[in-house]
Parts: sequence; structure tokens; C-alpha cells
Amino acid sequence: MFFLIPISTDAPIYHWPYGTVALIVLNALAYLLLPDAAAYALQYGQGLQPYQWVTSNFVHSGLIHLLGNMFFLWGFGLIIEGKLGTPRYLAVYLLIGVLQCAFEQTAMLIAGVEGASMGASAAIYGLMVMCLLWAPRNELTVFVFAFFLRVIATTFEVSILKFAGFFIATELLFAALSGFQVGSAMLHLSGVAVGAAMGLLLLKKNWVDCEGWDLFSVMQNKHIRLVSETGVTQTVESAASRRKRHRQVKPESGKKRKVKSPRPESEGELKESRRARRMAKIRRLLDENQPLAAVTEYEKGLQRWGEFALQAQDLERLAAGLYEQKAYEQAVEYHERYLDRFPDMSAEMRLRLATLYINFQSRPRAALRTLNPLEDMELSPSQREIRSNLEQKAEELIADGVLELEGRGWS
Repeated sequence: MFFLIPISTDAPIYHWPYGTVALIVLNALAYLLLPDAAAYALQYGQGLQPYQWVTSNFVHSGLIHLLGNMFFLWGFGLIIEGKLGTPRYLAVYLLIGVLQCAFEQTAMLIAGVEGASMGASAAIYGLMVMCLLWAPRNELTVFVFAFFLRVIATTFEVSILKFAGFFIATELLFAALSGFQVGSAMLHLSGVAVGAAMGLLLLKKNWVDCEGWDLFSVMQNKHIRLVSETGVTQTVESAASRRKRHRQVKPESGKKRKVKSPRPESEGELKESRRARRMAKIRRLLDENQPLAAVTEYEKGLQRWGEFALQAQDLERLAAGLYEQKAYEQAVEYHERYLDRFPDMSAEMRLRLATLYINFQSRPRAALRTLNPLEDMELSPSQREIRSNLEQKAEELIADGVLELEGRGWS
């Protein structure tokens, strides 16, 4: 027995997933509060019931059914809502569910099949294929829980192309083995068909910005690649463009000219592009005065690549933003990181860190060590006054017998 649960992604997320959370809560409430879920299911053989095209997407046959769908709704809804924004995302989600259910009920009516179905699976498979179309090379962080001879609980990184492609291919296999009879595999695939049509429409109409990383751009090797942490971009030349350029150059008479195939993007280049996109997201969050969210993105980068480092200006903005929002513990950490890397670049950073040491960590000696390198000539009159006041407070704390240990002080 095992479970795969997508929990996060490195795809650019420009909108917090309010809609996805709301859908999860609504599905959970429907499971907990509705006494008879079957009354809201999609019924076959009883004519067309348009209200069921909506309600059947929010009722589930059991707890495992509900949990499995909600885990996947989080993983894929996070990406689609992050690109579309909450209102458009909810409209797309509901439209996938309604169109799929309308098709399903109509097809069963024509075929004379009786029965019922329920659950968000088809709509979620629609989101899944949209993710595959819009962000194939982005990665999902997937939690895996397995129980065979022993319990295994771990996480791994996998591209959306591989993860979504695996599940869609599995449904195709099951459908083929059943002779494409009515069943969960065929219902999931009908959601894939509706989601694919909607994803293609939004992409072709330029109603969604995939930043040049959609499936078709990647397949043609013309996706946008960020080449540095400064935000500069360039377009990778497509294979077709290269072939055209080579054809325009006439080979020497009587000689065949060998044209090299375009070299695919290396793993190093791919990692660099991902680091650059994460850096661009961190800067956007800092511009929006969201330093805590920027810290989260930075920490993800550190976990993934290790050597991921902020430039001086970005690190200073991050530390200052944390201080302004009174996230003092993290502000201390990021001021210390800045001064470790750039010890001679900012008197203001030393003054703020000394303030944090004294007022919030009771570390007067650490404050004095931080202030010691500052020279009067480097400081403005107001900064000299601040330093003098901080030194006085530090001496008073030492005189009062503050016991200061590494990283923390107690009086």
C-alpha cells in the first residue's frame, strides 16, 4: 500500500491559493454534513439533470476517496490558480466539472446505461493535464508514504511532465485493458479531454502567461531561459530556426555539409534557469513587501541547491523587511548572514543588528562586538547618536549582570 501526495512546486505562483483551499473545505464540509451523498451524485438513465453537473463534483463515496482527491487538488490547483488568479481559476475548475458531467450524463443516457458517479476526480484530472501543458518542466515535491514490510515516509522531486504523464498513461492503460468500458479510468480520461481543450484554448488565446515554458515551447526548444540572477532574459533559438538558418548558408560545390543538431539544454543550464526564476520570485515578493514569503522561497532554494545565494542588495532588503515587519528572530539571522558575507558594506545593518541583540535577545556583548568596527567618520550625526545610545544600553545590561550565552542572553 502506498500514497503519493504532491505538496509543493517550484512553478511560479503569483496568487495565493485561496480558491483551492476553499474548494477543499467545501468538499470536506459536503462529506461531513450531507447525510446522503448519493442524492447529489450524477445519475445515469434518468434524463439530464443540470444541477447534478455541479453537485456531483463535491460529494465523495468515502474518506479515502475524499482524501485522495483533495491531496491532488492541492498539488495541481496550486499551480493553475497561481497562474490564473482565484476568480478565473474557480471558473475554469467549475467549467471543467460541469462540461465533463454534462458529457458523461448525456453519453450514458444515449447508451442506456444506468448507475451513478460522484467525486472531483474528473475535474482534478483536467487540472492535471493543464499543468502538463503549461508547466511541464517545473517540479513537484511529492510526499510518499508506503507500507510493505516496513513503513516508508519520504519526499522526492519529479517534473510535472513525468508525474502527470504517469497518471494519465496509467488511466489510458486501464481503459484499454477494460476494452474502454464505462469505469473510473474512462471518466478520468474524459476530464483529461475537457481540461486539455480548455488549457489549449487559454494558451493559444494568450489568456495565461506561461513565461515561454509551456509544453509546445519546450518541445520546440524555444522556451524562455533566464540567464542570470539580474532578471535578464533571452530566447533560446528553436530547432526549426536553426535548421532554417543552416539551409540559408550554401555549402561548397560538390561537398555535403553536415549540420549539427541543436544541443539540448544541459542539466547545469536547467538548474541555473530555475535558480534565476526563484530569484525573480524572491525579488517580486520583496517589491510587494512580503519578506516572510521571500524567506520561504529562499529557504526552498537552499534546500534544493545548497549554494543558492542572494546578492548584497537583495539580502539587505530581506533583512530590513523582516525587521520592519517585527519578525525579529528571522531578522537577526538575516542581518548576521549579511554581515558575515559583506562586513564592510553597511553601517545601518550593524546598528539594526545591535538593536536586535540588545532589545530582543539580551546580548549586550554581541551588540558591542557588532558596533566596534564602526568609525565615527563613516556615520551621520543621527547614526552616531544611535550608536552611542546602544553602547550605553549594552554597558548597563552588562553592569546589571546579564548572563549571555552564545545565541541568547538571560538576565
